[in-house]
Order: sequence, then C-alpha cells, then structure tokens
Amino acid sequence: MRSRLGARNGHIRLLLGDEQPLVRRGLRALFESDPTFRVQGEAANGTTLLELASAHRPDLVLMDADLPGPHVLDVVRRLVGDQVDGSAGVVLLASEGGLDDGSVLGAARAGVRGFLLKRESSEIVSGVRDVAQGGAAMSPGIVDQVLKALRRTHRQAALRPSGELALLTPREMQIFQLVAQGLTNQQIADVLVLSEATVKSHFNRICRKLALRNRVDAVILAYEMGVAGSATETASSL
Repeated sequence: MRSRLGARNGHIRLLLGDEQPLVRRGLRALFESDPTFRVQGEAANGTTLLELASAHRPDLVLMDADLPGPHVLDVVRRLVGDQVDGSAGVVLLASEGGLDDGSVLGAARAGVRGFLLKRESSEIVSGVRDVAQGGAAMSPGIVDQVLKALRRTHRQAALRPSGELALLTPREMQIFQLVAQGLTNQQIADVLVLSEATVKSHFNRICRKLALRNRVDAVILAYEMGVAGSATETASSL
C-alpha cells in the first residue's frame, strides 16, 4: 500500500470497528490524542463498518477480529478491494487469546496489513502509524501463532522455487529469515547489531521486492521456500 500520510490536510483518516462501546471509546481517545489521526467514525458491526468505509473512504480501518456481522475475511476483502482511490489499510485487533490458525493465515492472504493485541495499547497507535506509512505491524504473540500454524500446515508442503529471493541483498536475506522466526524488529536489531529503524527500513524494502504485505506474508513465503531456518542458524551465518 502506498503511504497515505497527508492525504487530507496531513491527517490519517481512520475508522474504528468494535462491538464494545467502551473499547471504541478507549481507541478513539488514543487516536484523538495524536494530531496525526482523524477518527471518521465508529461501528459496532461489520455491516455498519462497510457502510462507513463506503461513505468516508478512510486511509485505515482498525477493527476487532471478532466483529459481529459478516465474516471478518469478507469484511477485509471488501475494505481492501472496494476503495476507489486505493485500498484501505486494515489492521485487526485480537483479544488475549489471539486468532485461530485459519483466521490469521486467511486474514493475511486477504490483505490485512497489521495484527495487534488489544492488551498492548501502547503499541496500537505506533503500529497503525507504521501501516499508514506503507509498512506492517504485528504483535509478537500473533507471529508465534503463525509459526505454529505453518509448522503444522507446511510440514508436507512442496517447496516453491526460490529464484525471487535473489532480489534480496545478503543483509536483507538475513533479516527475512529472522522475521520468519518471529523475531521483532528490536530483537533483529540486537542480533545484527543494527538500529531498529535500520531493520524496519530493510524489511520495508524486502516487502517491496517480494510483493509482501506484512510479516505474516514473509513468514509464509519463507516456509514455502524452505528458508525458515532457526534464529540460531541464521545468526551463526553472520
């Protein structure tokens, strides 16, 4: 997704979707305290959220993964595909238990660019901002779920040709493999002795080169190509 910063008077236009009024109120307070964001509306169900998206053409939609109404994947596909002036970025919020295996993989393939846990309120605004700037955001707990799902579902999978990985520099390949192991940007920075900002910049270039939308896409691709070695193995190759 191209950066949507400055789309209207320098604001990131945002819609909120959650069944609980108190949760929506808390999220609105978080974003309204940051002048970068403009909350255009709130919805308690998927049907209303789609109606608001059609009316307001938001830059981003932050929605509960268990929002009542149409299935979350159907809502995501509509949000990602129906925007006249470019896709809306979609970020899913999960409760303490996270998402089931099918939902997290399906949502990534449907175009979700961020997966965040509600309990990590301090990370929500920064994660949404990363998505607005064309990046991706994911709580480490969600990455752990993806890894567990892929270890089961890709155990017998045929490997994809790995020629496109030749687009990556050696450093980008190292970061790609570490992302595939579920390491956060800060953890990768510690392993490679880089700044977190440098790791984020490298990962954004990796996403552009390999046409990835988020960290889940990266993890899936690494497993499909058979390059998701352990973090220890990747670090020892440096």
